[in-house]
Amino acid sequence: MVGDFFKRLTNGIVFLLAALTFFLVPVGRKTAAQHLVAIVSTPPAREAASAFAHIARRVTAEARSELDKLRNPPPAPREPKPPAKARPPS
Repeated sequence: MVGDFFKRLTNGIVFLLAALTFFLVPVGRKTAAQHLVAIVSTPPAREAASAFAHIARRVTAEARSELDKLRNPPPAPREPKPPAKARPPS
């Protein structure tokens, strides 16, 4: 129990140090966070994000329609009535 506490405490401290490093320590002229923002804000990245969003909306719409079909199946087609027997000519 005490070992688990120290393990979690150590993991928390390592995570905190990694987060501080990501946001505060410069790598070249910018921090890693600033580099990430610069990469994500390029026109090709925006175009890719837009394409992914479009595809996600289309897939979501298709999934919803398929789920609606499964939840509310169309009524079963009625079988045609057998033809009436023809009367013999009089």
